[in-house]
Amino acid sequence: MKKSLILALLSFALVAACAPFSQKLLKEAEPDVSLSDVQKDPDRYKGRMIIWGGVVIETLNRKDETLLKVVQTDLDIEKRPTNMEKSSGRFLVRCAGFLDPYIYSKGREITVAGVIIGKEEQKIGENRYVYPMVDSRQIHLWEKRQAIRHYDPWLWGPPYGWGYLYPWWPGYPYGW
Repeated sequence: MKKSLILALLSFALVAACAPFSQKLLKEAEPDVSLSDVQKDPDRYKGRMIIWGGVVIETLNRKDETLLKVVQTDLDIEKRPTNMEKSSGRFLVRCAGFLDPYIYSKGREITVAGVIIGKEEQKIGENRYVYPMVDSRQIHLWEKRQAIRHYDPWLWGPPYGWGYLYPWWPGYPYGW
């Protein structure tokens, strides 16, 4: 029993160590604050700590800060953006200092822990859009996803063409 408890605690510690944010930020963040709620009334949510994620649209460098335009997506259990086709909207992330637009480029996935500080109105094409603004406490830039290559288990093509017999024949065991 004692060994099982120690193993469980070590496993939990190992998993917790892999989180992109500190335990303090995870505890302070309010998981029930959604982007759609903040868009309806940004002033009501000022000062609240959130963890949101999504895909970078644009990186704007200003004099002493950088703004990231982000399309929001849902987060998985690791706090990584998922389901890129579903979004509640867009938000701005304000970061003190300079972030390189080459690294924080269009299409990169990020997760942000920060405080809601208000809103900023900008244009998207000809339309005006009110962006909720988040003052970042910590940003996690995710590695680019790698495509998984799937190989055919039937050994098709040269040198395993139709001239090979059982068990190398592609129709085995189905008897084609």
